Amino acid sequence: MATRQYDFIDNDDNKAIADFCRDIARIRQEDIDDFNNLTNVFIRGRKVGKIPTSSVDISVTDRVGDFNYDANYLYICVNDTTAAWRRVALESW
Repeated sequence: MATRQYDFIDNDDNKAIADFCRDIARIRQEDIDDFNNLTNVFIRGRKVGKIPTSSVDISVTDRVGDFNYDANYLYICVNDTTAAWRRVALESW
């Protein structure tokens, strides 16, 4: 999210003040919309203490987006049609 600069009002014109307030309200709404969209931008799960033993090692507390890692893999709970764990190998680079 970018830092926003506001126009400076140097007179007592009511229309200018009203326009300024509307502009702030619009920009703040854009910020709120950006914040509400974070779940679509970032991993939306939580780091859990569980290292799954297989892709179907699902328990009732597992949620889509949950993740964990060990020295070799990153594990993430995904939703194909039912919840399942997937893993990706970790490599040095």
